[in-house]
Amino acid sequence: MFRGLILSATALLLTGCARSDALWMVTQDLCMTHYELRRDPAPCQQIYQPQSKGQGFSILQNPRYPYHFILVPNLAMSGIESIALSREGRTDYFGYAWLMRYRLMATYGADVPEDRLGMAINSAYGRSQNQLHIHLTCLREDVRRQLQAERPYINEQWRPLPDRLLNHTYYARRVMQPAAMGIYPIASVASHFQLSPPQLAEYGVVLIPTTFSGEKGFILLTTRRGWDKGNRASVESLLDKRCEILTAFKPKGRGMGAFSPFSRSSRNVF
Repeated sequence: MFRGLILSATALLLTGCARSDALWMVTQDLCMTHYELRRDPAPCQQIYQPQSKGQGFSILQNPRYPYHFILVPNLAMSGIESIALSREGRTDYFGYAWLMRYRLMATYGADVPEDRLGMAINSAYGRSQNQLHIHLTCLREDVRRQLQAERPYINEQWRPLPDRLLNHTYYARRVMQPAAMGIYPIASVASHFQLSPPQLAEYGVVLIPTTFSGEKGFILLTTRRGWDKGNRASVESLLDKRCEILTAFKPKGRGMGAFSPFSRSSRNVF
């Protein structure tokens, strides 16, 4: 009953409340409190809190969309423009967020091709919550098809995509490595466009896994508020929380073949 009340409160805060601090209230007032009292992170899926409190984060599953997961730092950070993201020794939040794909696959009940997934962080003008958070869910099928077609134009340097993506201008670059840890997409955008932390508030950043000539890598995407009419750099729009892209994907076998770092017995293993 207690858990049911918590989940109901989470759904209300995240879906029926316009407060910009709703996400912070869920992770801190509900998840952290419940974890401290009962060693259970509900309504979050997991709380990772090392000795250095500024390095921890919580993982939350959207109560309306089960294939949508959100990583939220346990330290109060406004968003992409947070100065903490530019400091030495910064936490690799995108790297950790990539591990959430195992939770999505567990919910789906089978392995999911990684190139059907994506991670995103919105600009300050394209978000509803003023606490840094990274979305991981499925990629829109039309976005995936366009990026597949334009992979020959994407290299190690930031360049605009040949065609607008969902009617908006995006810059893209590729990183050739099998895992997201160590890419630091926000720092890459800040370096290329020579942005201060306050200026980063205008940008949204997306990280999408793919392959180039059969080799695993990632596509980094960014857009800026005002580059196009109606563009608020709400890059979450490239993702599909309903994961309709999975309806066309028929796995060969059910079940998870790979070890998941998010299993119940390894809540704090990273």
